[in-house]
Amino acid sequence: MSAVRRPALRTSRFSFCLWHAFPMKYRVVIETDEDGIFVAECPALPGCISQGQTRAEALANIKDAMTGYLASLKQHGEPVPPPISEEIVEIPA
Repeated sequence: MSAVRRPALRTSRFSFCLWHAFPMKYRVVIETDEDGIFVAECPALPGCISQGQTRAEALANIKDAMTGYLASLKQHGEPVPPPISEEIVEIPA
């Protein structure tokens, strides 16, 4: 009997699948400007900034902006910044 040949797995396709399979976590900084507007920025994605009238709206808008930013990186074959891995450490006051 002859062995069954399977097509080779292409790295770009595999990494694309992994990119969509697992949620990615990035740090977002939210501040209010002088007019009381909430401004959200993702430091790991240069220039990825959004805003909203409320904190929740700013968060929703920055998530949308980050999704588009990462999709654009993938579409243009640019490297995607790694997600954060952090812990919260509690210390006595």
